[in-house]
Amino acid sequence: MKSYLGARGDLSPDLSFRKIDINSGYRREFWTRNCVAVGLSAGFLEPLEASAIVMIELSAKSIANLLPGCRGGMREAARLFNDTYRYRWERIIDFLKLHYALSRRTDSRFWIDNRARESIPDSLRDYLEFWRDHCPWHEDFSHREEVFSAASYQYILYGMGFQTYPAAWLLNERDRNLAREKISETAHYAKSLTASLPSNRELLSKVRRYGLQKI
Repeated sequence: MKSYLGARGDLSPDLSFRKIDINSGYRREFWTRNCVAVGLSAGFLEPLEASAIVMIELSAKSIANLLPGCRGGMREAARLFNDTYRYRWERIIDFLKLHYALSRRTDSRFWIDNRARESIPDSLRDYLEFWRDHCPWHEDFSHREEVFSAASYQYILYGMGFQTYPAAWLLNERDRNLAREKISETAHYAKSLTASLPSNRELLSKVRRYGLQKI
């Protein structure tokens, strides 16, 4: 990182960095007796998708809906909560891993290890196989409130060049023409936006030089 940034020539040669180690993972039991782990006390994976924020909101909603009026219902409430949030954490892992599994980078051990088939959860491998001839859709997931919807998977899959080959009978000629039209419109719009925006490096250099505009 230091050699990469230093090569730009606009950073101090004595610039130092602080390494932050992350002990990633999640609890197997979130609700025990009268205590419920929420937020970072429940788990943390990585900041790629800021999934902790939505998990806090979903947890608060679940607690409000499940909290029983007497002690007798506490065990069943805990079971329902724990089952649901184990499922949600597993789906978060699938979604995060998707970013790495589809990468074509081989320039370091990190990318090679994270692209290795044996490092991909069985659930994600099954999804990827299924999505070879079936576009991700709502029915692919078993919960009504998913942390990441089918649309989120579509953004990552197709943004990273994943190919789906649906059966011919699923798409008629009208659908194919409409798809081509929308793809062309999107490409044109993206090109016009790209032309009007500064590069990441230009933006960061301006922020470093002038600071952020006050609201």
